[in-house]
Amino acid sequence: MSSRVGAWIAGHLRGSLALDEVARPQWAAGLRAATAMAVPLLLGLALGRPELSWAGLGGWLTMIADPGGPYRARAEAMIAFALAGSLATVLGGVTGHPPWLAAPALFACALFCSLLRVRGDTAASIGVLCLIEFCITQGSPAPLEAGMLRAELFAAGGAFAVLLATAVWPFRPYYPVRMAVASVWNVLADLAEAAAALAAPRAGPGDGETLLPLRRRAREELERARRTLGLARAGHQGETPRGLQLLVLYEIAELLLGDLAALIEALRARAEGKEGLPAEAAGILAGLGRAQRALASSVAEEGKAPEVGLPGASLDGELSPLLQRVRGEIGQALASAKALARGGKGPSIAGPVGLHEHPPSLRDTLGRASAELRHALRVAIVATAAGLLAAALHLHRSYWVTVTAVIVLQPHAVATVRRALQRVGGTVIGGMAAALMARYLRQPLLVGPVLFAMACCGVAIRRINYAAFAALVTPVFVLLAEASAGGAHLTRVRILNTLLGGALALLGALTLWPTRELDRMPALIAAVLRANLAYLKAILRREQPAAAARRQIGLAAANAEAALQRLTGEAPPAGRLEPLMALVALARRLSASITALASEPEDAARTGPLEEGLRALADAAEAGEAPASLPPFDESGASEPARRLAWQLRVVQSALARVAAAG
Repeated sequence: MSSRVGAWIAGHLRGSLALDEVARPQWAAGLRAATAMAVPLLLGLALGRPELSWAGLGGWLTMIADPGGPYRARAEAMIAFALAGSLATVLGGVTGHPPWLAAPALFACALFCSLLRVRGDTAASIGVLCLIEFCITQGSPAPLEAGMLRAELFAAGGAFAVLLATAVWPFRPYYPVRMAVASVWNVLADLAEAAAALAAPRAGPGDGETLLPLRRRAREELERARRTLGLARAGHQGETPRGLQLLVLYEIAELLLGDLAALIEALRARAEGKEGLPAEAAGILAGLGRAQRALASSVAEEGKAPEVGLPGASLDGELSPLLQRVRGEIGQALASAKALARGGKGPSIAGPVGLHEHPPSLRDTLGRASAELRHALRVAIVATAAGLLAAALHLHRSYWVTVTAVIVLQPHAVATVRRALQRVGGTVIGGMAAALMARYLRQPLLVGPVLFAMACCGVAIRRINYAAFAALVTPVFVLLAEASAGGAHLTRVRILNTLLGGALALLGALTLWPTRELDRMPALIAAVLRANLAYLKAILRREQPAAAARRQIGLAAANAEAALQRLTGEAPPAGRLEPLMALVALARRLSASITALASEPEDAARTGPLEEGLRALADAAEAGEAPASLPPFDESGASEPARRLAWQLRVVQSALARVAAAG
């Protein structure tokens, strides 16, 4: 038991210090956020108007609310937050006292703001930031007249932030969409080049595992491009040639991901079966990767047409039709990229594309089994308890307790533990830095630039590591708070309040409807298997929504992979973790084999046992039971993709049996 606890602690410490390898520093965002905060503060110092700090706070939080993407969508989100944050400023100030009013008001605000999560990531971010502003103003109550002045200053700071973030809006309206689509094609190029390495003579049988994270990244980038396109096209009455070609490039990438994955799976099956791979396979895949890289560069750089050709060699067996489809899709994308560079007409898509998702219904959101409702109640209870405890202890700057609890508390317990470690560790380090700065940097001309640089760097690396963000911004707010308080005593207060808020968030995460990923995994794996079943039906019957069904597999697999990653943080017994890891790894391989079936003239009656077997496996996974024997499948005369799919179903059956036995 002690070894498991030690492994659990070590795993969380490593996870808290780990850097996001995909994210990159956002220096422009950091510079804008630091400017939006610093300009009102400097004006306040110069004019002797300390109340302008509310404008600085409004500018800072509005910049944090910037979701990125199309300029119009960014402006709409930031304006929405500036208005909602101004309302929270008034309501928080007038309900901050007495306690019998403050507690229910905080509970109601926390519940409402947390429920905004069901409307997507942008709405979730706005809800959390509004709740933070409400907690701050509740910690410093004010009558209605003073609260209105605060709200006006907050809105002015938010307006300044919107101006900074969207000042280049009229000049490059398609830039965010271009960047999103180019990022998709760059990841697809990574995937093709990794497949080329797999096909190289020196590749080992285990090298194929490195391709699954790239497929996950490709799906994530496709979803980001999908959202960006949907936001950019919202409300447009007409279609521009450039907008249409960017949409075409996204649609081709959706198709290409599945076909490229099928080609990779066929190569991997040969490698695992010790069969000889065609000598030219590595060169062909590398050439496809170069073509996609050039295409991505062309999309990102306006007016630059891709000047690259496609490899002309062919492959044998089932690899041939798959390669032809991949080559054809990349060729169509190159034609579309050239049309994009010229600003003229190019390839078109067949039929309208639904980029917008329907939000969940109110019944689903407020149902007893709703994870969103449980998390909203968890946040409301913990935030209210933090506010009451801080008031009972008469803590100075008590809102630091509630703000920390709100920030640390995440929908999943494992994520809450890591965020607590990051927040507390970063605050302690930042508090020590603030104490040293307060002692040795006494000149405002020195302190100002240092704080500006720390705020800029903090926002720039926020997505890379939250602990570093907390360490950098803590001195900024501690020293600003000390300057307004007229003393140098708040470093210890900040650290103690952060520790208390983090402890309350951990207690809430572990006691209020805790989510154990081990209990959720069967349903998530069943969802992946059912998505594969729907895709298999679409492929065998040549139905139109095959691409949409394949996308659902990617989304379901991403959910299962994220849950598995959180599960490893819970340090379950190896006997329970290993078969789950095998099932999640097989999820994407199943879809690749199903995609390959589209190139083979399979008879639906012949592959019926595969459908029945996949349905039985999904039922067994959801029930947490060992699956029964699979229906017999006659492999004589069957195509290679069909035989490979039958073998993969047997592997899934074995893994599900081990899951049931371990449970």
